[in-house]
Amino acid sequence: MKSGKKMFFKKWITGNLAVYAGSLGFLHPLIAHGLTGDHDKLLTTPQFIMHTLSVIVFVLFLVRMQNNTFQMAGKRKPLTGIWPFLFFTPWVFWLGYYTLFVPFDILFMFLSIGIINAIQLKSQVKFPAKWVWQCMIGYFLAAVAGIVIGLGAYLLYYKDLQGIARDMATWLSISIPAALVTAYYFKYIFAIQIILPEDGAFDKASGQQTHFPKAA
Repeated sequence: MKSGKKMFFKKWITGNLAVYAGSLGFLHPLIAHGLTGDHDKLLTTPQFIMHTLSVIVFVLFLVRMQNNTFQMAGKRKPLTGIWPFLFFTPWVFWLGYYTLFVPFDILFMFLSIGIINAIQLKSQVKFPAKWVWQCMIGYFLAAVAGIVIGLGAYLLYYKDLQGIARDMATWLSISIPAALVTAYYFKYIFAIQIILPEDGAFDKASGQQTHFPKAA
């Protein structure tokens, strides 16, 4: 494997593990619950604001990490493409919560990330049409892994804990499995799909690479 791809995969894997565990697993419960306390299904206004803020913090770190990784595939500023994440991800999080309740807030949030990445990263891959459904499947699997393991651990081990310790243990158990899926599932996809400068020009219509001769 070429050194460029090795570096890309390293940044993608470590970045996803750090962002999901750090921002979603640690900062989310700290911001959303640590300052405003526990809540029933109907949140108070401060609780709603702090939950929304925690989702915004998560997507800010996520987009910055993704753009930093994809700088290897083309020029991307740290917050390129941030606005769809800032608007849609919190909105669909609350849509899932207030219509179908937990865990559909988590599922809808991950699916929104998958949809946005499916659209925004199409220019970075060799087979865009295939990438769209691969991306959607990846974030769906990440959500399912987080929901099954995280909420399962809550019911078995965490529900009797008190306060922020219970929330943090639960969200770490959600975010870490989700991070592992996004890290290693997409490593497999990007091994085939990602276009890096070292690959040369790629003809998407024919699926063939074109290598240009170097100047003498």
